[in-house]
Amino acid sequence: MLVRSVSWDRTVDVVVIGYGCAGPVAAITAAENGAEVLVLEKQPKETHHTNTSMAGGSFITPTDAKGALDFMRALCRITGGQGISWTGDSVLRSFAEYSATNLEWIEARGGSAFLSPGPVDYLHLPGADSLPKHRFKGLGVGLVKFLDGQVQVRKIPVLYQTRATHLLTNGRGRVIGVEAQTLQDGQNRKLRIGASRGVVLAPGGFEYDEQAKLQFLKVYPTYSSGSEANTGDGLRMAVEVGAQLWHMHCLSAYLMFKFPDFPIAFAPDYRGRQQLRYAKGDEAVPIVSGHIIVDGDGKRFTSENLNIHGIYYELPYFDSHRLIYPRVPSYLIFDRRRLENGPLPSVTVGPAGAARLYQWSADNSKEVERGWIKTANSIRGLTAKIGVPADNLDRTVKNFNRYCLKGHDPEFGRKQANLIALENPPYCAMQLWPGAPATMGGPQRNAKGQILGADGSPIPGLYGCGELGCIYGMLYPGNGGHLAQCFTSGRIAGENVIRERVPNYRRR
Repeated sequence: MLVRSVSWDRTVDVVVIGYGCAGPVAAITAAENGAEVLVLEKQPKETHHTNTSMAGGSFITPTDAKGALDFMRALCRITGGQGISWTGDSVLRSFAEYSATNLEWIEARGGSAFLSPGPVDYLHLPGADSLPKHRFKGLGVGLVKFLDGQVQVRKIPVLYQTRATHLLTNGRGRVIGVEAQTLQDGQNRKLRIGASRGVVLAPGGFEYDEQAKLQFLKVYPTYSSGSEANTGDGLRMAVEVGAQLWHMHCLSAYLMFKFPDFPIAFAPDYRGRQQLRYAKGDEAVPIVSGHIIVDGDGKRFTSENLNIHGIYYELPYFDSHRLIYPRVPSYLIFDRRRLENGPLPSVTVGPAGAARLYQWSADNSKEVERGWIKTANSIRGLTAKIGVPADNLDRTVKNFNRYCLKGHDPEFGRKQANLIALENPPYCAMQLWPGAPATMGGPQRNAKGQILGADGSPIPGLYGCGELGCIYGMLYPGNGGHLAQCFTSGRIAGENVIRERVPNYRRR
């Protein structure tokens, strides 16, 4: 929003919008470099929860920057694109260099994290073996406590219940401050806050902006297991000042459980708690309870040895004759063994994770009673409850059980270790919807964290970090990828915003 003259309610060096992971990291970094920083957070302090608090607390910790760069280059390369990449090389190089020192940055400030098992996704890409992960004790909640403590020690003020609505610019297009709505004494009040060095946008994505999801994502509806506060505020503010957008249809691409009587989606745990045995000669494939995934026609359409961060991209198939997306929703079909093998959603991430926004029953019985899990004593009985063609699903399950007996899946090549027949009633079904913990699209930023305008040049005084305009393209590297780039992009934005030229401000 262009302002010719303005009387500020307050001026500081740097305004950070959003208080998840990247926002606090940017605020801490700027403050350590001598800046006066103010953080704006639209949620109330008492009920504040973000994607970070609902995350698993893992972050990628490269053992060498070169390996990380090789991996990121391969991850962002567009197949058949003749060298075209989702993300510019200078941005990838910056991520690789900074992510290799994230753990050092945390430990230098009194934090600690332990080596976390499990590799990144896409192990066949070069450099993948140089990307171990670390995890905070207490998962995402533990990470939030650490960052909040660092903010408090540095006496960085956080204005809760203060929603940024507009970026303020001068006649030369420089971002000079923020307009916000704050709740004081039960009344909404408009604030105008000057930012003499610049503004850092870190408000999260647009997971709960239905219009943005409809317009930008590959398939609708798409649900999220992240915070309902992510309503696309930063996206609208950036567009208003002419920001270039990138990665708009990209996300960490899941299937999700979503129920009408609960606002947040759940990330499935397909395997259950008994998942630590490995098949001899079948490397890194855990023995799990049996399940299949079928479309609305009751047919399998993929191998259930799926990449959980990429399966979403198989869902936008559109039947132009019936005018439907046959895979939206899809269905998870399983039997008693998985029903009795621990909670069906992840209890590490999302609303049933460490944030404890929902307490899922250990034996899934409460969710059966709620109708979230459909059960029947026969496959044909199950079809009547979920509305898929009975003959199709019955045939699909019989074929799958035959593959399990033979130890070979001729349709989709599912790993032999995971060919476990469905033969122990009750048979169960849950709807699976397109979803993700986080969107990736937003304003494009360069290697310095500067947000770029439509002509590709930086918008003076405006920086971005975190999920909004995240560096990843269509493919997400796996658990630990988002928090790694939140740390790196927050550090980069915090370091560079303080180098901005200071205009003259009239302070109050």
